[in-house]
Amino acid sequence: MDKRQFLKSASAAAVLASFGLTLASCSEEDNPAPTNDGNMDITVDLNDAAFAALANDGGWVLHPSRNILLVNVGGAISAFTSVCTHSNCSRDWSFGTNAVCTCHGSEFNAEGVVTKGPATRNLARISVVRDGNTLTLG
Repeated sequence: MDKRQFLKSASAAAVLASFGLTLASCSEEDNPAPTNDGNMDITVDLNDAAFAALANDGGWVLHPSRNILLVNVGGAISAFTSVCTHSNCSRDWSFGTNAVCTCHGSEFNAEGVVTKGPATRNLARISVVRDGNTLTLG
């Protein structure tokens, strides 16, 4: 990287920092990775202990490495982005009957619909295909 490129990068980082943002918040590791056709290439093994709560009706799980919420509703697994539509928090959730973004208290039901603000938009749904104990998200 030459001096000019460094200064451009450093300037961009300084501007983002002034707004309370970081370059890390846009990293690929925090978001599902799209494939060439625009779909995500994520599989979930329901036998993995990290997803044990999905064995129970009403069970919620925050994917351990992706910004994805998974919920079991009557044996069917649904998936949603875990990026809250109010403030873009993505890893701050608690679960009961609803998923609650603990950043500011927004609640979403098992369909991803806002049930309590301050969020005003529903969570984005992610398609789920189930084959036995394997889920393919995307």
